[in-house]
Amino acid sequence: MNISLTQFCRNHNLSKTSVYRRCQQLGIPTSDGLTPESVCRLLDEFDRAVEPVSPTTTTVVETGNHQIVVANPVLPQSYSLESLRSGEAIELEDPLAIAQQFLAVATSLTTAMQADIEVREQRLQQTQLAKAAIVAKATELHLESRLYQVQASALDRNVSAETLALQEAMSELKSLGKPC
Repeated sequence: MNISLTQFCRNHNLSKTSVYRRCQQLGIPTSDGLTPESVCRLLDEFDRAVEPVSPTTTTVVETGNHQIVVANPVLPQSYSLESLRSGEAIELEDPLAIAQQFLAVATSLTTAMQADIEVREQRLQQTQLAKAAIVAKATELHLESRLYQVQASALDRNVSAETLALQEAMSELKSLGKPC
């Protein structure tokens, strides 16, 4: 049997405005009064003791000339889902904070890796330029050394020939002179 919001507030010494707002937050309809389940939920929300529900109907058992009236059972007003679970869950206190930390570290690492790649690419380009310069100079040196060998050999032959010619001329001169 439903009870009006006004009557509920009077019975439990609660502000009608506060109860009405809480009903809206909890999605409890109030237009047709409060259901017994809604009453229990609101009492729990406002930390009010649940008053035993007076039976609206009594069960009468007649055996002989007397009656035994059985009261409605009082059901618990709060329940725990813990008894229905079979295991425990391991969870992080703030998984979004962990995700943000990871993303920040990953971004830093990615940036550092990219910077390192750029430095390595510059070093490779410098090494390639140095190698190209050395190879060009080595080729030039090799050609110059062959030219030097040819020129030096020709000069050595010419110097030797001139020296021989000079020695012959000196021998002729000596042969014209007096013996000592």
